[in-house]
Amino acid sequence: MRTLVPLALLTLFSISVLAQPAPTPCSLVTRAEVQEAAGIQVSEGVPNAINKLVCDYKSATPGSIVSVLLTAKAPADSAERTVAELNKRKLAAVVVPGLGDSAYSSSPGYGMQQLGAYKGSKHVVVTILLMGAPEAKSKTATTAVMKKALTRL
Repeated sequence: MRTLVPLALLTLFSISVLAQPAPTPCSLVTRAEVQEAAGIQVSEGVPNAINKLVCDYKSATPGSIVSVLLTAKAPADSAERTVAELNKRKLAAVVVPGLGDSAYSSSPGYGMQQLGAYKGSKHVVVTILLMGAPEAKSKTATTAVMKKALTRL
């Protein structure tokens, strides 16, 4: 009987872990969390029509965008490697400490900010463009959204 109780508990734990649905891009952050971080009104997140690995939060502010990409991490992926590749392509990028297993930030242009993080077997990229806002606000919003997203991986 003593050995059956731990075995039963282990089985229940295994079933509950296996029963948890895999995260999707739209399950990583809520509309309210995006609105709080970005300071703009957005719709509920919806899968991108072309790429289902992306969740789009439509903004009422013309030209502003918020999106979250969730994909698998390749074995050789790292923030350092991604930054080197982005810099080689003339996109400003830097390693960002303290997020996930490793993280990087890039500025693709036009005030758009991207923050990518690797955590376990996942790669998350948050992209934010706040039309007319200072770059610092977009960076702060991107970090806030990423921190929320990483808690759900």
